[in-house]
Amino acid sequence: MKKVSDIPSPSSTPTTESVTPTIFEMSLPDKEAGLDCDEKDRAALEAKTPTPLEYPEGGFGWLVVFGAFMIQFCGFGFNFSWGVYQEYYLAENIFPGATLSQVSWVGGIGASSVFLTGPFQASMTRRFGLRPMIAAGAVISSTGIILASFTKELWQLYLTQGVLFGLGAGMSILTSIAIPVQWFNKRRGLASGISVAGSGIGGAALAPLNRFLISKVGFRWALRVMGLSFVVIIFSVLVCIRTRIPIGRRGGPIFDFSLFREPGFVTMYFMGVLVTFGYLTPVYLLPNYVTDIGMDPKTGATLVSIFSAVNAVSRVILGIAADKFGRFNILALCTILGGLSCYIFWLNTHNLAMAVVFVIFYGANGGGFVSLFPVVAAEVIGVERLSAAVGLLYSSNLFGNLLGTPIASAIVTASGGSYTWAIVFAGTIPILGAILLLTHRFKIEKRLFVKV
Repeated sequence: MKKVSDIPSPSSTPTTESVTPTIFEMSLPDKEAGLDCDEKDRAALEAKTPTPLEYPEGGFGWLVVFGAFMIQFCGFGFNFSWGVYQEYYLAENIFPGATLSQVSWVGGIGASSVFLTGPFQASMTRRFGLRPMIAAGAVISSTGIILASFTKELWQLYLTQGVLFGLGAGMSILTSIAIPVQWFNKRRGLASGISVAGSGIGGAALAPLNRFLISKVGFRWALRVMGLSFVVIIFSVLVCIRTRIPIGRRGGPIFDFSLFREPGFVTMYFMGVLVTFGYLTPVYLLPNYVTDIGMDPKTGATLVSIFSAVNAVSRVILGIAADKFGRFNILALCTILGGLSCYIFWLNTHNLAMAVVFVIFYGANGGGFVSLFPVVAAEVIGVERLSAAVGLLYSSNLFGNLLGTPIASAIVTASGGSYTWAIVFAGTIPILGAILLLTHRFKIEKRLFVKV
């Protein structure tokens, strides 16, 4: 595993001019240059030796964390509140004849489209820069939400609240997600936890807010308010986004397939594929589930809000725990516990009390995947390569986010409205992803109770 102390500082790499003497300098005797031969050799060697990247562990880094937090608040936060819209579209028959499985594709398309630009992210960032990428993403995602308010057919919703929103949100999120870890080493888990907690706080705030707006002004104006708000918020925090590692020259490969030669990267990639098949399924299906067992539709929005709030707090706590007990250890543990909670609690949810217990336990553990995935990736890939690799790595999330909830919804339909096998599906897949991570963890360190 690559240690941070081994990472060279990009700014310390000597230029050609600093190590190659001019013809005139070469003609001077060493004495006239003010150095004897030994001193000159030592000076040249020191100039060529890279120094480790130093981490401020704070300062402007906290503003970077705040900027990333707000971008997650708008992007993933709105994604988390999709269940509120899904329940409303079905209950009010907004798209006549549409089934749960058909409507759920909107959420799946929106969540997966966030990662659609992943493989191209590094190339686009080198060409256009960090802030222009985030700004363009904000405009595209907001446009998608606003256009969704004018839709008449379900396929139009697929393109607007699905593809267009997700595509823009991904451009903003994936560009900013790797920046906070460049400012921290000892507190990297904490910084990452706070920045990605924006999605949880966003879900906690936006789920009930969207439900309130829908009840007061209708879903069309609710979407317009959200779209306009997001572009204002993201533009206001652009000043907080600053990288410490140069983006690099323009050009270079669009896809850096050399990353797939590293076993750690391959493990992280396929863990991302597996876990996301189940991660968002409870969040998206819960509003429909609670109405099917006789609860009020507002209860579904409340449960999503509770989940998101707990999820946000847990991301910070799990980040601290990861710094103390090992980032591999905590990521694997919380992913397994999140999957088990579907078996233990969701399968036995028949009343409000058990529903609350489930969203609290699932929210407390499920948040670890989002907060620690980039932290463990930094351990595996190295901080100096993370910005270039994060887009390709996060493209692994596309498949599960696209297909996970529709598959679970199709299982519900095929089971005659029973959620049992859909819940089993949602709980099993993340556990398999955690087991895959553990295989790599035990290659690094075979002892169980050791910080890794």
